[in-house]
Amino acid sequence: MKSKAAAFLFKITLFVLPVLIFFEVIFRLGFYPIMTTSTTYDMKMRQVRNQHIRNVKLLAIGSSVGLYGLNSSIIAHNLNSSYYNFASWGLQMADISDMLKDYADEYNPQYVMICSSFADFTMPKNESYNNYLNVNSHIRNNFPEVFYFKKYYSIHQIIRRKFKTYPVLLDEWGGSCVPTNAKGKNKVQFVLHNVFPTKYTGMNYNYLDTLSDFLQSGHIKLIFIQAPIRKDCAGTTAQQQVITTYFNQCKSIVEAHGGTYLNYYDNHVFADSLFIDQYHLKSAGSVVLTNEIVRDLKGIVK
Repeated sequence: MKSKAAAFLFKITLFVLPVLIFFEVIFRLGFYPIMTTSTTYDMKMRQVRNQHIRNVKLLAIGSSVGLYGLNSSIIAHNLNSSYYNFASWGLQMADISDMLKDYADEYNPQYVMICSSFADFTMPKNESYNNYLNVNSHIRNNFPEVFYFKKYYSIHQIIRRKFKTYPVLLDEWGGSCVPTNAKGKNKVQFVLHNVFPTKYTGMNYNYLDTLSDFLQSGHIKLIFIQAPIRKDCAGTTAQQQVITTYFNQCKSIVEAHGGTYLNYYDNHVFADSLFIDQYHLKSAGSVVLTNEIVRDLKGIVK
């Protein structure tokens, strides 16, 4: 009986081992597993793992507005705090809420800075992030190959992602700047959300509320950064009313839970020339914004 069981296990090993070796080889060759539908997020989590990021006193997060709008060097060299930017393309407040409830335990932040704009309140949550977040942090940090088997993606999909997606260049703090070509033109084209509010806006406000409560209960200071918006987003009275209502709603939610709300919507400081589009800043714009933020954070981050 024992010999039959041993023979069975031997055959299983002979079958499984080549599969495991194959996936380990393609991992070493840079054909990484697809963890979520976001290539930017997957790439950032690989960098976090490779840099062995652990305790982050000041943790920044947001969508592409936060990824490109925060100048890492200015923050890192002016605030006496460990810092990392976890922002990624397309994150909604619902996604940010789920992530921070995980990151609070893993990275032990004392301060969380959400750099946000109204586009972060326009879409449903991306359920694919749970494919990453629901895996034990020790396993995902030490055995990332598990994601080849966590959810099925074909070899073709893995290869296509490596060669067809546009790479985002991250600095050592997780930030980035919008790449330009030789003529100074921006290489990135963003998908803009011109309709606001949407049917998902209320849901995202609710997630901001539950997140704010969660951070307060964990004695983590929330700093909500309202990123600047180009002037033509509020060119009419109706548009201005919508934007003002959005500002007031975020401010009310954040401050109700002891957070700090900082609004940098100022067309005199942030001229249209500093924007790529309605709410994404050029590199020069991110320098202006970050200097403004650092000036205010010096009285908050101890």
